Amino acid sequence: MKHFFYHIAMIAVVVAVSGCAKTAKQGPNEANIRYFKAWAEVNYPNAQTTPFGSIIIEKEDGNGKKIEGDGYLYADYIVTDLKGNVTSSTDEETARKLGAYQKTYYYGPQIINMYAGTVYKGVAEALEDMHVGGHLKVAIPGWLMTNEDYDTAEQYENREADSDECIYEFRIKDFVEDVIQWQVDSIGAYFNSHKDVFGGMTVADTVKNFTGMYYKQLKAPVDTTSFKADTTVYINYIGRLLNGKVFDTNIERVAKDNDLYSSTRDYTPAKISWGDSYSDIQMDGSSIITGFALTLWNMRPMEKGIGIFTSPYGYNTSGSGGSIPGYSPLLFEIELVEEPED
Repeated sequence: MKHFFYHIAMIAVVVAVSGCAKTAKQGPNEANIRYFKAWAEVNYPNAQTTPFGSIIIEKEDGNGKKIEGDGYLYADYIVTDLKGNVTSSTDEETARKLGAYQKTYYYGPQIINMYAGTVYKGVAEALEDMHVGGHLKVAIPGWLMTNEDYDTAEQYENREADSDECIYEFRIKDFVEDVIQWQVDSIGAYFNSHKDVFGGMTVADTVKNFTGMYYKQLKAPVDTTSFKADTTVYINYIGRLLNGKVFDTNIERVAKDNDLYSSTRDYTPAKISWGDSYSDIQMDGSSIITGFALTLWNMRPMEKGIGIFTSPYGYNTSGSGGSIPGYSPLLFEIELVEEPED
């Protein structure tokens, strides 16, 4: 019975909204506009509407840095449709409740590029002038789910919607103008909190001519001679995020300990083909990310070391799968080992 009255209310509001516009020219989003306004009137009749037409459902501002201009938002978020179905989330608890949790995935705050022309207009407008530490829940109509920049709400309403309307919920952790420096600072903080780990690695271990790339020897090599271009070597490795989460390894024990084990994978030392420069190095016949290659380039026979680097040397802005978010510094522990027996 409750659902019956809900639908009747929705129909009544739609009629009220559209009753005086029957002779007006129909735009591409006319039906969606009527529906979105009706939905808002029924569910959040007293909610604030932004100048461009989004609905502020909940808003609690923080007392940290102000979000303004171009920059990068560091936040947790949950995205749902208007019925409350989750379509995207950074929250582990939400994933578990939905039965969508995956052990190999990263859960936690992520970087969102807020530069004009990159982020959706509805998102940018709703977050503008908020502060770090704040919480925002906003319903955004489909015609504001665009990177295009217009001057008026009518111009957005008169363009084809790029996607369906949805609800974004943000918990703002930080806002930075220089995301690379933010990563460098994060790595520095990591060094300070792990002084007794990895041989006391510090920012002094920067690889020459490669800002944001660090290497520390953990075990001395048996020979300091550089590898020739046609050399084949073998390695064991562990890849981690700075929060300690292991996202890749070819060591069976480590894979099992971190819920990464796959019975279809061959856990033997990986084959490395050397080249004339670090960019020519391949692993098992495939190219590798720059930071991994530079770590190897600094190593010698039977050496063990650790490379830590910012995202331009890794998976840059896009990340990799569900395990590595965009803009992530990465850590690789690598050991050169004997060729495995057949």
